[in-house]
Amino acid sequence: MGARPRLTGLAGLAILVTAGGGLTACAGGSADFTRQAEATCSTAARTIAALNRPSDPAAGLRYALDRYAAVELAVSTVTDSALPGGEPGQALRQGWLRPARASLLAARPALSDLQHAVADHDRVAAAAAFTRAAGAGTASVDVAVLRSQQLPSCADVFAVTPVAPGW
Repeated sequence: MGARPRLTGLAGLAILVTAGGGLTACAGGSADFTRQAEATCSTAARTIAALNRPSDPAAGLRYALDRYAAVELAVSTVTDSALPGGEPGQALRQGWLRPARASLLAARPALSDLQHAVADHDRVAAAAAFTRAAGAGTASVDVAVLRSQQLPSCADVFAVTPVAPGW
């Protein structure tokens, strides 16, 4: 059995030292949250921007899966961080994180449909499934909440931006 995680307090910063020696910091301040969330969303935005526009159904599946993974990682990372307390934290949970998580969950059948359509070489079904899957994580997210919380990179990632299949 490995070493048990220890929680150590240091000047208001909780540091979790894991058995593997990894380190996770949970800053309690709103400014720290904003900085960390923006960094997370900036990474997701760069990942999504670097994806090649799909030119065929197989490329569409890769695009949709890679985009889904980038958005899901951002949502998970921010969800696991120390959100601001009070009204700002509640607004972020209700206007951003819960709808984003629900949208990711709702997109799973579209991803599965896209995978099946690609395997069946059905370009029409693939295009329809791609259209549903490409916006995973964005449905019902209130980007105005993100902008009001000084999270413009997050607002950009989670804004609904339809991507048409290129085939």
